[in-house]
Amino acid sequence: MKEIIIDGSAISTSPDLHEALSGALNFPAHYGKNLDALYDCLTEIGEDLHLELRNWHHIEANLKDYSGKAVYVFHCAMDDNPHLTVTLRP
Repeated sequence: MKEIIIDGSAISTSPDLHEALSGALNFPAHYGKNLDALYDCLTEIGEDLHLELRNWHHIEANLKDYSGKAVYVFHCAMDDNPHLTVTLRP
């Protein structure tokens, strides 16, 4: 299983979040950098992958409601892609 860890302490905006995810997960150049595109890319992962986002409290504090929407996307993607697990660490 591949494991990717992203440090959320450097993420202060939604574009920061999408940049970190797209870079770490090698999303295609046409990645739309929005939650719909995030879901699409996460559900297309075809190998076992564990994604861990550390310092999630920093992301929550800065992104407010958007962080909750991102959590929803992570959960939906995990439900629809058996290869994906996501852990959010405070």
